Amino acid sequence: MKINVLLNIGKKPSGASRPIIEYCNALSKSNDILIYKAFNPNKKGFEFLLREAAGLFMKGKTFSPGWIECRCPIIIIPSYRERFIREADIIFFRSVHLAREVSKWKNSKGTKVMRVSNTHILKNSTNIPDNVVLIASSTMVYERLKILYPGHKIFRVNNGVNCTLFSYEEKKHNQPQSIGMVFYGGKNAKHKGMETGFEVMKRIKWKFPWMKFFIVGLKKEKIIPDFVEFLNGYKSRDILKFYRMTDILIYPSFEDAWPNPPMEAMACGCAVVSTDVGGIRDFAVDRETIMICTPGNVDEMTYAVQFLIQNPLYWKKLTISGATKIRQFDYSIQSKVMEKVFHEILSTG
Repeated sequence: MKINVLLNIGKKPSGASRPIIEYCNALSKSNDILIYKAFNPNKKGFEFLLREAAGLFMKGKTFSPGWIECRCPIIIIPSYRERFIREADIIFFRSVHLAREVSKWKNSKGTKVMRVSNTHILKNSTNIPDNVVLIASSTMVYERLKILYPGHKIFRVNNGVNCTLFSYEEKKHNQPQSIGMVFYGGKNAKHKGMETGFEVMKRIKWKFPWMKFFIVGLKKEKIIPDFVEFLNGYKSRDILKFYRMTDILIYPSFEDAWPNPPMEAMACGCAVVSTDVGGIRDFAVDRETIMICTPGNVDEMTYAVQFLIQNPLYWKKLTISGATKIRQFDYSIQSKVMEKVFHEILSTG
């Protein structure tokens, strides 16, 4: 297949872009994939025109994100317009802002397929044209899309995890010694539950003062308690190092479509305590491969972490069973599911 991918990937790590790149890497072994990066996405007015002009100068040049390995060419174009896109079988994108524009393109540019992997579209219903096929990232997203867009073709293909990069390493110590959390900063990260996570850390610190605490992120902010060590997370290897240092990962999100950190942590041999958000129960089993808590319930999450600290044999068992289970979601396996869905979409028109 010839697949065009529209992806506004940048130099900073992106949890939204990572699954798309990982799918492209895996699919590129047997398909012709070209990723397009526009120079002016989501801009308006004069800035849009200015960036598009700069994009004309940059047109055709290749882009390297740096923070993640991408084995497919990424080509810069001025904007996401039909004339800049080659002919293909599939045109694959994830931004809802592109749906209306892409829906108008000729069929020769590819069958229009949109990846739905965030909760924004579920809360803010958008008029997505009927000729755009939707692929949900989780069961929760799939069920909601069927209600919101009954006239669309909708498929479900789970996100995956790169088990070659995020590889299992058995803990050498016999009981947990550290708590970790992936840090999401800025005004748009309220739903990630950082305040809940830090409150859990504070309570665990009070009960178990010898425990170490880590977070990994892009920028250290004032909200981070002094006893928590901040680690730079600009590259995938930095995140891997964080997981290797972490014995118990807490993921306190209030809402998600399919979060990456719990999967990556499980693959690396961390015990995971996560809230019950979208996608979690698609790849994890409560009390068997992960500990699942009610979103926003500090007491429940604190108790789960405390239980793992006080029951090291159970903690060890959870790390092993989690790492074993999550291998089923390696991108080498998930990409075959995605490829099968692409073929089904093409065969059914």
